[in-house]
Amino acid sequence: MFAKFYQPTAELQSLVLHYMLAHVPYAGEGGAVGVVKPFPPAPEQCLYFYPRGEVWNYNYRLERDQLSPRSIVVGPQVSRVDLRFSTDHLVICVAFRPGGLHRLLGTPMAELLDYPVESDLLLGSGVRQISEQLTDPTLPYNQMIALVESFVLQQARRIRVAPRPIDKVLPLLQAGVVPSLDWLADAACLSARQFERNCYERLGIGPKLFARIGRFSRAFRLKDHHPDLDWLSVALLTGYSDYKHLVRDCKEFAGVTPPSLLSADAVHPTRVYTNMPKEVVKL
Repeated sequence: MFAKFYQPTAELQSLVLHYMLAHVPYAGEGGAVGVVKPFPPAPEQCLYFYPRGEVWNYNYRLERDQLSPRSIVVGPQVSRVDLRFSTDHLVICVAFRPGGLHRLLGTPMAELLDYPVESDLLLGSGVRQISEQLTDPTLPYNQMIALVESFVLQQARRIRVAPRPIDKVLPLLQAGVVPSLDWLADAACLSARQFERNCYERLGIGPKLFARIGRFSRAFRLKDHHPDLDWLSVALLTGYSDYKHLVRDCKEFAGVTPPSLLSADAVHPTRVYTNMPKEVVKL
């Protein structure tokens, strides 16, 4: 497996958190049916490219299984999705900072709630050209990232929404290190009601739900990377008051208990979508 996180160029750092490229040949693991991985809600809103093989996703809320296009935009997610992909899986992800995708598209994020959208419907036909170039089997990984970044840079230079003070505040909400929503609203130069309305526009969901999803995602990824930690320690380290509240969030967002979710992910142990950016490298 190859997996690496890349830092965006300085011009994009207010919009893009990082790029992630993962290439996973699951030789002998998935057989003809491919590999299935649970993908519970996460705070990141992303642009994905799938240059090799098919990717199917099953949305538990919609009870629908569908084939993903070569490139999709994933906005706010509150429901679990199971991804099924081929045994030679290559994915490139552009993870946006909180509010960054809204600024790029100019679209209220609530319109993308819990449903992936084919990228060219939002970003134009240039996405198809990039997707076709990425299928070249001789293209090195760093050149793939460079192609994607060049496309995002072109889009960013036609930015739809100018930055505002709230855009510097939302990452604190995702990180779970803020004292209160009133403090956030004041830092964003907004009233509490205005702050919540702007969160719906920029994030697609309310600030409290967004913070809960971020906390749950951190807990799941922490346990996945540190199986030696017991669940209570995981809960406390990620901001829960006790394990019971982590179980509540896991059942709401993934439909099962934390151990059951981890067991489903461990059926094919190679990590793809629960990777953590321990080191982000420059191109």
